[in-house]
Amino acid sequence: MDRIKVTLVCPLPRKGFGKSQWRATDEINQMEDYLKRAQGQIVVFPEGYIVSDRAKEAETLSKKYNKWIICGSEDPGEEKSLYTLVISPEEGTIYSHRKTALTDGDRVNGARLGMEISAVNTPFGKIGTVLCYEIHFPEVARIMCLEGAIILFNTIGTGMWHQQQLDEWTTIAKARAIENRCFVFGCTHYCDPIPLMFAYDPHGRLLGMKTNYEGLMETEADLSLIDERDYFRDRNPEAYVKICRGGNQE
Repeated sequence: MDRIKVTLVCPLPRKGFGKSQWRATDEINQMEDYLKRAQGQIVVFPEGYIVSDRAKEAETLSKKYNKWIICGSEDPGEEKSLYTLVISPEEGTIYSHRKTALTDGDRVNGARLGMEISAVNTPFGKIGTVLCYEIHFPEVARIMCLEGAIILFNTIGTGMWHQQQLDEWTTIAKARAIENRCFVFGCTHYCDPIPLMFAYDPHGRLLGMKTNYEGLMETEADLSLIDERDYFRDRNPEAYVKICRGGNQE
């Protein structure tokens, strides 16, 4: 498979998520509407789009419309942990990634810190799910790509708060694409000042971006663009051990 069609979704947030005055009356019904219209083989929804007890309904829709779904999920229980789910139309949820880099807001809400980072096998090749704030940590993306991920999906919670944050976030996403020679796709909810969807190819070229838009963005990954990963070959891991110690310890 040389080309993969990807649909990014910037949806109205579900009730109880984010600070927007606009809310989805029922996120599963809304998800079905997006899936009906989506052209992609993979459809991506942002962080916290569904609560975990509705994952089975998302699996049913994945099978009904024969779409792979990358979807942010939130545990409504005591942990209030944040996940990204990878849902197969044939097998249901095949992977769940718990957020490994928490914001102050996540901590206040009692989110539990994730400790596992890995890539997941799909018919399209290995992929990685970089959950919101995790895109700012190159170690997260690099581990996934060292395990063979050729596409990273950045499921983001709220929109950008101002132009500087938008510029920083998209620059970081572009850097993750270049340094790992992979595709990077991302989307937020339609809330906060600058809702966002974006896509970069393995050379950091912009495949598409939409801001202030509720709905779908259709993109495509041309896998022939993934070439030799010289940055991986030329790494010197033995010289990087200070990263694991926090950088300043002897």
